[in-house]
Parts: sequence; structure tokens; C-alpha cells
Amino acid sequence: MRNKFPKNFKIRYNKYIIIFYMHIKFAYLKEEVYLEQNRNSIWTRNFTLLFTVNFIMSLGVQFLQPTMPLYAMGSLGASQSQVGYLLGAYSFAALLIRPFAGYAYDYIGRKKTYVIALAVFTFVTFGYPFLSSFLMLVVLRFLHGISFGITSTGGGTIAGDIIPESRRGEGVGYFGLANTLSTALGPAIGIWIMGNNKFSYLFAASSALIFMALVLSNFLRLPTHAKPLKPPTFSSFFEKRVVPISMLVLLSCIITGGILTYIIIFSKEIGVVNGGIYFMVNSVGIMITRLYAGKITDRKGPGAVLSFGFLAQAIGYILLSFSSGLFSFAAAALVIGIGTGTIFPALQTMVINVVEPECRGVANSTYFAAIDIGIGGGSIFIGWLAGSMPLHTIFLLSGIFCLVPLALSKFYVLKDYENKVLMIKEKKTKIAFVPKPILCNCKK
Repeated sequence: MRNKFPKNFKIRYNKYIIIFYMHIKFAYLKEEVYLEQNRNSIWTRNFTLLFTVNFIMSLGVQFLQPTMPLYAMGSLGASQSQVGYLLGAYSFAALLIRPFAGYAYDYIGRKKTYVIALAVFTFVTFGYPFLSSFLMLVVLRFLHGISFGITSTGGGTIAGDIIPESRRGEGVGYFGLANTLSTALGPAIGIWIMGNNKFSYLFAASSALIFMALVLSNFLRLPTHAKPLKPPTFSSFFEKRVVPISMLVLLSCIITGGILTYIIIFSKEIGVVNGGIYFMVNSVGIMITRLYAGKITDRKGPGAVLSFGFLAQAIGYILLSFSSGLFSFAAAALVIGIGTGTIFPALQTMVINVVEPECRGVANSTYFAAIDIGIGGGSIFIGWLAGSMPLHTIFLLSGIFCLVPLALSKFYVLKDYENKVLMIKEKKTKIAFVPKPILCNCKK
């Protein structure tokens, strides 16, 4: 029988098979490279959307934060010493709810808890125009603090889930820019919207922004995570492994609470017309350091970053105490911002690194609870001091006080952190190499 195929058919056929195989292999390698790059990418769809939601929500909050003292004193007849209770009630409420918020994010689910909290946040914000007494304002600030405590805990927890582990410090720094930008723009814009005591315009703008954040949050697509199998106990609401780190942020925020409450009043005392310039310049300092501090934390660890940050804060508060005009006032704000932008992303990265993924909700709630204690307690304490000494003296003492967390980090917290990170890595290694059970169908 005559052969129907040419003699070189087999060679040509094999050549085409090899070429086809190489094309498939090349496409597969390109896909692998793309997936690897995507796995290590920070600015994914989810991260960008979460950043936007956090920025819009924080901007609405910052419209109200520095203007509440003016509203309380100008429209509701509160005294200067009473103003500290506004921020105290807000922070105390957030503190009370955070342990339960962390539990909800770990056990109920990230997105469901986050969206419900934003809905409550929006509803409460719409209540400000209907107040008629200082007591009612304190009560509403308490309710606002509850919703803020849940949403802010969720933002940090969700960010920790979607940021690649190898770039976590950098990603946390970028995520914090949402708060930084809102702090830079919010107070100045809020004071401008308020004008000559037009508080109704201010409340309407804040409510609209937070409602927008609520709408956008529904489009988040979050990864699933394993829920803890153990029943609720004390450890379900409190993560003791992050207590040393939380102590550092608490001590730092004691001073921050006084700044947030009294910086507008202090600016008027030294002749600065718009005290909102403090928040704007301060945020510039935070933004500058957030862009680099996270990368340094990822590559070299948090030790040098924390030392630099606490020293910068100390110098900044001392400069603020000697401020006598716009230039010195703004210079102090910039230096304090550089210190703050260095410290906070490093500390939050440390919190995420010392716990398992399924414990991040509770860990973040413990960390943010320390922030609330510091800011709330600091605003009340510094308010008490303001009745017996001038504000510039208080800021001078605040600068000296910054050396306390610096010493604590150097001699205890960093060593404790390194030991806990090592334990987490060893635990991951054991899980990765656990041998699978061999199934045998042999009859005995």
C-alpha cells in the first residue's frame, strides 16, 4: 500500500507540536508572572476602594472634630474646661465598643460588620442639627464615638487582610494617608464651610460625605478567612499579645488628645487667625514620612523608625510651646507631623505581625482602644491642667513626656516584638510542613 504522507511529515509534525507547546508554556509563564506581580501589588481594586471609603469617612469626621469646641462654646454656652468632655465622650465610647467590634469582625464577618457600622455612623451624623443643649451634644458625641470605634477598627483589619505580607509596612503607611489627607484638608475646609457660625452647612456636608462612604463600601470584595473555632472568652475581646505595642501608642496619644482639643484655642492666643493651618501643615509632615517609613520598617525593622519618631514629636511639642506667630506655629506642626507619620504605621504593622490572620480583628481593636484611652484621657487631663497653667507650658511638658515611650520601646517593647514575630513564623512553618495522613485500605 502506497504511503499517503510525505517522508518528512513526522519531523514537520513534531516541530509544530514543539512550537505549539512553547507558545503554551510562554503564555503560562506570563500568567504566572502577572499573578505573582498582582499578589505583591498594594494598589489593587479592593485596596483603592477601601482607601477611598476611609478617606471620605475621615474627611466627614474631620469637618466636626476641631469645630466642636467652637460649636459648644458659641452656640450651646459651654465653658472652656467643659470642652474636653466632648472628645472624652467620643473616645470613651469608641473604647467601650472596640473589643466587641473586633470580635464581630473575626466571628461575624468583615464586610457585613463594616457596612452596618457605616450605616449607623451616617444616621448619627444626621442628628447634629437638632441639638439644643451641651448635654445632648455630649450624648450624641458618645453615640458617634461608638460607630467610629467599629468602623475604624474594621478599616485597619481589612487593610491587614488585603495588603501583601512582604509589603505590609509600606501598605499600612499608604492606607494611613487616607486619614492624613483628611486631617490636612478637613479642619480647614470645615472652618471655611462653617464661616460665621453656619453650623448647619457644616453638619450637612459631613453627613453627605459619610453617606457616600456607606454607598461605596457595598462594592468591597473581601477575601474569606478562617473563623476561630473556640467559643467566646475574654481573649475573644482582648488580645494580650499586642499590649506592649499598645502602651506606646497610648502614651503618644495622651498628648495628641490635648492638641486636638486645644490647638484652635491656642492658635487664637498667639494671634494665628485660622488654627486649621496646624492640621494642614501637620498632615504634610505625616504624608512625607508615611511614604518612606513603611518601606524602612519592612526592610530594617521598626526600631530606628520608632526612635526617630518619638524624638521628632518631643522636639515638635517643645517648638510649639515657644510659638509666637504663624511661622513658628507651622514649623512646630510640621515637625510633630513627621514624628507622628513615622510612629503610627510602624506600630500598626507591628500589631498585625504578632498575631494570626484570624485574630487581627481583636488585635486591632485592642490597639485602637489604646488610642482611644490616650486621646480621651489626654483631652480630659490636659483640660484639667488648662485650668491651672497656660497652654504653652502644657505643650513644653508634653515634649518632655515623649521621652517616656521612647525609653519603653528601646528597653522592652522591641525585644518583646521580635520574640513574638519569631513564634508566629515558627508556627507557620509547622503548619506548612504538617504531613498528610496516609490512607490505607489494607484489611487487618
